[in-house]
Amino acid sequence: MRVGAASAQCVNVAVLLGVRDGEGFRHHKGIVVANVRSLTEPAVAEVELDPGEYHVIAYRCQSAGGVKGVHDPDGNQLYRTSYASFVLQSGEVVNVGYLHFAAWREGLSVFGRPIEVEVEVTDWPARELELFKAKRPQIYAQMTTRLMAVTPRGPREPGAEDCAKLKELQGQGKVQRLPAACQRPAAAARKAAVVAKSHASL
Repeated sequence: MRVGAASAQCVNVAVLLGVRDGEGFRHHKGIVVANVRSLTEPAVAEVELDPGEYHVIAYRCQSAGGVKGVHDPDGNQLYRTSYASFVLQSGEVVNVGYLHFAAWREGLSVFGRPIEVEVEVTDWPARELELFKAKRPQIYAQMTTRLMAVTPRGPREPGAEDCAKLKELQGQGKVQRLPAACQRPAAAARKAAVVAKSHASL
């Protein structure tokens, strides 16, 4: 994974990889790129993983002023948000692309300034591929490129816990109308889950 610097001040960058755990994501492994602006070393993180699906669930930038990061913990040792994902098969060496990550605080609200995140995944620049080939010829020879999929940043559909809380608030007269996902009959919800699972396994 080629990891870009979210800020001109970043010296070292890191991403946290997670795996699905119910409706969230569980910490699996952190990967670090030291000296991200080196002219002689590619800003690439290499890691060995078992076959499966993995998600980028956090990004961190270390500068002279300290460490700043973006993540979305649920307060219960899981993370709510996947920023990008990829799938690995047994025995393959995969270049999952160049992760461009940007985040900034946007506007004002009674809850503070929300963080806006912009994520893009591209191919490595040709010059960096050549540099990596010179530094890591054996890995380069086996490597195939399959770019990570960026997770859509649209509003998240409420899950079972969200719906239960919203229904409780509705009963207290604090919420008037439930989201469509919370109004589906249980059978329809189960059918939708099965279809989604079947499509995900194709």
